[in-house]
Amino acid sequence: MKQEELKGVTTKLILERPATQLLNDFGAGKASPGSGSAAALLSILSAKMIITVCEISTTKHECEKSHKDFGFISVQIKEKIEPRLRELFELDAKDFEKVVELRVKRDKSHDSAEKARFSRDSLDLLETATDYTFEVADLSFLLMEYGITVFEHGWHAVRGDSGVSISAAMSGIMSSIFIINLNLKTLTRRNYASDNLKRLQSIQKKLEEIQIRAFSCVTAISSESLDSIQLELLKDA
Repeated sequence: MKQEELKGVTTKLILERPATQLLNDFGAGKASPGSGSAAALLSILSAKMIITVCEISTTKHECEKSHKDFGFISVQIKEKIEPRLRELFELDAKDFEKVVELRVKRDKSHDSAEKARFSRDSLDLLETATDYTFEVADLSFLLMEYGITVFEHGWHAVRGDSGVSISAAMSGIMSSIFIINLNLKTLTRRNYASDNLKRLQSIQKKLEEIQIRAFSCVTAISSESLDSIQLELLKDA
């Protein structure tokens, strides 16, 4: 579903709201926007930070060897990754709200057939919402890869931005893992849970592996900082 189609089912896209209102919406104690949308939002932030590093680094002569890579990364994010994350944000907010509505109707119903229908429909929609979260995780892995690349080859003065991009994408993945685990627990009696368990385990293993590379970035800049401070102390001694 594209952004223009989403606008047809909501009076206003949630991401179009002012930042303060959006944050208040997350803290309002309602189903929507919820954790799935929050995971997507973390990765959207990562995407924006990577674009910033690419834009700045392509103006720096010292990064000339990587200018082509920065251009490729920027295009991939602007044309594919960020637009899809925005769609997933809105879709999760819309569909999970319906899941909660169906659960409320199920709990209030006194008719066994109607109660079963509401339950079935809510679980069907929960599967759909879980698919969104799997996709958020997949896109976030791409962003982590890009974040590490721009950290290693981008302009040295904006590695704080690169670090935020890595951290935000990692948070998007970890958040997705939490959400998917919880959803699969709810879907235990369905084939969907067993069919997707290995996919979830694969994501967890992949995260463990890429975290090592992410932490190596932290170690590298920490070492530089320590060396710089020690050098200054030696000068003052």
